[in-house]
Amino acid sequence: MPPHADPHDWDRLFRPKAPHRGGPVRALVNVLIAGAIIALLGGVAFLAMGANATRTIASSTATAQAVETSNAAVITSNTAHALVATVTPTATVRRTATPTVVAEPARIGRSSVVKGGNLRRQPVVSAETVVGQVCIGDLVDVLEENTLAGGARWYRIRVTQVTADCTAERVSVGSLGWASSALLAPPTSP
Repeated sequence: MPPHADPHDWDRLFRPKAPHRGGPVRALVNVLIAGAIIALLGGVAFLAMGANATRTIASSTATAQAVETSNAAVITSNTAHALVATVTPTATVRRTATPTVVAEPARIGRSSVVKGGNLRRQPVVSAETVVGQVCIGDLVDVLEENTLAGGARWYRIRVTQVTADCTAERVSVGSLGWASSALLAPPTSP
């Protein structure tokens, strides 16, 4: 049942100098205050997300550097093991037969390294095929050319001269391996 209407309510609510609830100006002020509070909270949330993104980027960078350092250590270790395996004799064997002469591969051209990268055992991009690094300015003899099914061109090279040290994993003079054509200048005639 609706509340009972008192005839004195009219006089109490609408007499001169009666308390007012506000009006359109008061409603506008309330909306502006609420909007300012919401904008302030949204700004704080946006700044918090930005700080979190900065921490995420820093963490990703640190992880990438750790992986790169780990990979460099593995390459150095593998190269050291390969060098020790080739230098350390396992047994002394006397041979009376004449030694086999291995023919030096014919050179098809000379080139220089224009973009540092990996020298590989085979023309395959894989961590297991990396011999070491060639650096910008190194001079090489091009011994063989191989174009893969996808159109990638690889050169079998011998390093003939190295420039100043660019990385600890660099190969030495005389190293043989495969390098992508993207790392080398076009070969010149022998």
